[in-house]
Amino acid sequence: ANLDQVPQPRGVVYDLGYRNYDGPRLGRRYAIRSLYVLSLRNTFGLGRGTLPKVLAFGLALVALLPAIFTVAFGAVAGEGFEFVEHHEYFGLIQIVIVLFVAAMASDLVGNDRKNNTLPLYFSRPIERDDYLLAKIAALATALMSLTLLPQLLVFIGNWLGATDGTGWLGDNISDVWRIGASSTLASVQLAVIGLAIAMFTTRRAFALTSVLAALWFSVVFTGGLVTVLGPGWAAVAMLATPGYAMNAATYVIFDAVPARADRMGEMADQVAYADLPGWTWIVALVAQTAVALFFAIRRYRKVTL
Repeated sequence: ANLDQVPQPRGVVYDLGYRNYDGPRLGRRYAIRSLYVLSLRNTFGLGRGTLPKVLAFGLALVALLPAIFTVAFGAVAGEGFEFVEHHEYFGLIQIVIVLFVAAMASDLVGNDRKNNTLPLYFSRPIERDDYLLAKIAALATALMSLTLLPQLLVFIGNWLGATDGTGWLGDNISDVWRIGASSTLASVQLAVIGLAIAMFTTRRAFALTSVLAALWFSVVFTGGLVTVLGPGWAAVAMLATPGYAMNAATYVIFDAVPARADRMGEMADQVAYADLPGWTWIVALVAQTAVALFFAIRRYRKVTL
């Protein structure tokens, strides 16, 4: 056949009627809020597979168990029974909280870098600081389910189980602000430190190990040191350890530090043995959070896309 007689394909241009977007532009604030909501959902595995959901909600349930036992046994044993007191709660579930932070922090920032989605985020009207603060706010909010919710359950359960509910509430109402303050400080501290560590690697195993070392193994290591160090050096080691600062600040907020301690036994005894003003522990916690936030912001301002 003559190739000149064969019809040749021709390109066709279609007018699809594309035009510039002239609808509402929701702006930076909406973008930050959307990123926060998405990150919070991801923390609990919503919109993801089964395993992330089981892990997140399973750890939250384990953190709730002491509160559930306190309320349940309190209903049977009567007023005055306390399986765990408010100032002891963080120490009791500390490993659960640390596991939650280690698992979720690596997902929140590691996946975005691993999947190279940061350029997509920053093509929207949000700054790098906005991205980081939205992630911190999401993880801190999720942590409140492990720090704030169980203690509120204990408080409400004790209140409803009291013979004189009005009198009990009048005597214990100050615990509400103490619960809120200690939970907020602990949640923000752990969220900032956890994310600041996890953002330096895209590998989940490395992020998990690093966060666990900083938040849990450091407590174990410091606990061994304070038994052989004098009060001065023991105080320095405890002030520099996030877990100790969190627990000690909680004891201070609830005014539960013993007047003195001659031995290094429970956490409260160790805090008393360090012989520091109560406000020192709160300052240490805030300072650790500020330093971690500084390095996290600096890291994201310099990260290449």
